[in-house]
Amino acid sequence: MLRRVVPVLALACGATLALTGCGAQNPTGQVSVTVSQNAADHPYQVKVFLPNGEPSSHQQVYPGDTADFAGVPLGEVTVRAGDLCPERAQVRADQVAKVTLTTVGC
Repeated sequence: MLRRVVPVLALACGATLALTGCGAQNPTGQVSVTVSQNAADHPYQVKVFLPNGEPSSHQQVYPGDTADFAGVPLGEVTVRAGDLCPERAQVRADQVAKVTLTTVGC
């Protein structure tokens, strides 16, 4: 009886892990980026960079508008757009990191 239980139990555990993904959570968060209204009147290519300098994502944003970035890896990121001042933000799973890019204060 024990010889049958062990393989069945092993198979059940393996199937459970495969279906649940080992219980791992998706380690990403969100960043909301606003381009200041006093920026030059043209669209900006807003980019979110990881600590290693690798770009995470990008969107085109007009002055006065806000872009939301989802699926950003957790940790400190740098947000840049053209000649606007770069800003750093801490991305956490439980909150949206808010960043405003401006032309002053660099």
